[in-house]
Amino acid sequence: MRKTTVGMVAVAVAASFTLTSGGASAATATGSSAKHTTTSRQGLAQTDLPTFIDPAGDLAANADRVNQSWYVTAHVTAGGHRYGFLAHYLSAGDAKQGRAGSSVSITDEDTGWYTDSDLVLPPQAGLSNKPGVDIHTDNISWTGDAKEMRLRAKVPEGIIDVTLRPRGHVLYNMGTGYFPMFGDARYPNHEYALPTVDTSGTLTLGGRTEKVRGQSWLDRQWGPLPDIASGDAWWAWMSLSLSNGDQISVWNQKLDRQNNFATILKPDGTQTVTEATLTPDRSTLWTSPTTGKSYPTRWKVTIPGEHAKLNVTVHAKDQELPNTGPRYEGSAGATGTYDHRPVTGSTYIEVTG
Repeated sequence: MRKTTVGMVAVAVAASFTLTSGGASAATATGSSAKHTTTSRQGLAQTDLPTFIDPAGDLAANADRVNQSWYVTAHVTAGGHRYGFLAHYLSAGDAKQGRAGSSVSITDEDTGWYTDSDLVLPPQAGLSNKPGVDIHTDNISWTGDAKEMRLRAKVPEGIIDVTLRPRGHVLYNMGTGYFPMFGDARYPNHEYALPTVDTSGTLTLGGRTEKVRGQSWLDRQWGPLPDIASGDAWWAWMSLSLSNGDQISVWNQKLDRQNNFATILKPDGTQTVTEATLTPDRSTLWTSPTTGKSYPTRWKVTIPGEHAKLNVTVHAKDQELPNTGPRYEGSAGATGTYDHRPVTGSTYIEVTG
């Protein structure tokens, strides 16, 4: 069992990541012991955690980065129902090559009803060079900064129109916001999350508008990747928000070898990097009638360092985004034990390959 609490050792950890990243890539996002920002109800507060990213500044698009992703998932109530919704913009490749994807989905977590809008676009279409988030596509309009954002996202049946207000602490993946994807120095990636985002507004479906209230998780990532379409590389990822207040980003990556880890954000801002496993229940595979791909609909999450054993089950089987991947983006619930105590939670699980 290997478990690292990020704090006193953060500078040493960051230095080791610089060495494994190949140098040049890490040099574009220098780690230091200078103060960095976390979110709060008043906007951005300060923390002494050394990181490789700036949570406020790095919300903006950067034309020099490859595979830029802005990803928000929510668990909200509206009209007496519990809903999950996703809005995701991904620009794969650079401005000259690749493509972009603009995806929106809504899941009724009570009934299992699901809908999506999954658009393929030219590379970096819909992005601007303005500060903060500024994304405009046919199904997503997303603007604002780390204090407050406005999101309007469309599906064939209606519109999500919400205000997003981050609070609490930033989750820095691997404790510094940098990690080699697949454990391979050829793929230096940067990722952080605003995991506690107060979400309010309206949800209009079938001409009926209901007030929305709940929580979102905003994830920001960029960095080179291998050709996922070849089938040689895949990953499963979860964003777990637990009833004990812990927020967890769990990665299960596979290229030449398995690379699994979890970054845990405690309510007091402490961050822990530790071993974790995501084990699919192959007896629960759902096969897409659109693409023919099969995805697990139940998973077991084990985090030995936290004495955690969680069962994750999707709220609807059909949550595939067929055009931008294809990939699975599933609203799900979690139950189990954590630190020997019962917990529940909400998550989205992303599965590629």
